[in-house]
Amino acid sequence: MMKKRLFASCAVIALVASSLVAATSGAQAASREVTVWSPYQGGNLEMWNAAIKRIEAANPGLNVTSVGNIDMAKSLAAINAGNGPDISVSNGNGNLGWFCGTGAWQKLNTLIAGSNGINMKATFNAASVASSISNNVRCALPLYSEVFAFYYNKDLLAKAGFKNPPKTTTELLAYSQKLTTFNDDGSIKTAGFLPWAGYYGFDMDSMWLGQMFGAKWYGGDQKSAFSSDIRWAKAFNWQKDFIAKVYGDGNFEKGSKLLTKFVAARGGEWGTDHDFMTGRVAMKWDANWMAPMFCTGDDWTMADKCTAKVNFGITGFPVSPDNISAYGSGVVGQGQMGISKGSKNVKDAWIVMKALATDTKLAAAWDAANGAPSSLLAKAARPASYPDWYQPIYDVVSNPRTAYHTVKNTGEHLEESLVQNLMASWQAGDTSNIKTALSDLAQKVDQIVARNN
Repeated sequence: MMKKRLFASCAVIALVASSLVAATSGAQAASREVTVWSPYQGGNLEMWNAAIKRIEAANPGLNVTSVGNIDMAKSLAAINAGNGPDISVSNGNGNLGWFCGTGAWQKLNTLIAGSNGINMKATFNAASVASSISNNVRCALPLYSEVFAFYYNKDLLAKAGFKNPPKTTTELLAYSQKLTTFNDDGSIKTAGFLPWAGYYGFDMDSMWLGQMFGAKWYGGDQKSAFSSDIRWAKAFNWQKDFIAKVYGDGNFEKGSKLLTKFVAARGGEWGTDHDFMTGRVAMKWDANWMAPMFCTGDDWTMADKCTAKVNFGITGFPVSPDNISAYGSGVVGQGQMGISKGSKNVKDAWIVMKALATDTKLAAAWDAANGAPSSLLAKAARPASYPDWYQPIYDVVSNPRTAYHTVKNTGEHLEESLVQNLMASWQAGDTSNIKTALSDLAQKVDQIVARNN
């Protein structure tokens, strides 16, 4: 009996002490409640919630409410209306400026540098450390990665006499000339590669084109670099030259018209009639989560071996000859999460968010289920086993030149849409002077950034 009474007294003293600390510091609410909104559903939400249960078990008295199937627009609207969650998740890197630039997510610099902070460079890979910053402010922690790499049909390349994938944009053009075939009526039968906005590109084709040439989105003065970085003009001029030489027999207008018809007749994006699976195109940019579908032929389940008829390889993007040190790299973005500006329990919200971002068990399970490599450097963040054919995805992630472009608050990654629109206009022949067009683009982006910040 004495032991029980003593334990109860200690518990009361501890409770009073913790209340005094909370009251004086203002950093932690009296009630240790944290709400997390995410876009996850099904098995992904189950893995997410299991990680949250581990956090609660490690922090007695902390109660975390997880709500899934909440899209980013709803989260942002709720936060700005003052009734959002403590923590929310953005499932695309391009949306970071949307949350950070508006101030919807709080600055994390003080928390990261605090006694319960994180050594970012020692914990996460370089690409995710850089991409969780917007407007020079770190406002997010990274989660899993989505990787954009280069896919090639091994059988088609071997038939054309190529043992290895192209490493440079010069080789890519030469390979494509040999791999491209035409029907009797002059239309394209099989295409080597399409540097074409709107061809299975998730509206990211212009980003991948810029990555091959090492083009920067913003300069050291924080102004948009589309006009000041000459590599953008080089990239677009290469695209036009490619279309002319590979598909137009030297005539850009002819090549553009043929490609327009070829793209319009492409197979469905999410099944066995996809052009890459039918051999209609030999090489292409694509996302890591398309690889399982190319393997199985009909879904995204990770497989030990590829059973679909297309025999393919994965590598980094070919790069311009003057950017050869970047070969092996690609574009990598992350899911991101931040603490809402209206959170009344920032201290516990940080405990939860840090734990989710650094949970190697969650990272490994997520990767095994989705083929989405973790941003974490720890080996434990990778699945215990994974198919050998998928190793190139990890190689691209670990390449030091792999990155997502610098993100600013342009709305829902509006600058990406503007560059994509320019690429589409250029490839159609509707834009004649690329330097003038890039200068106009730079001015528009700077105006949008200035208006939103």
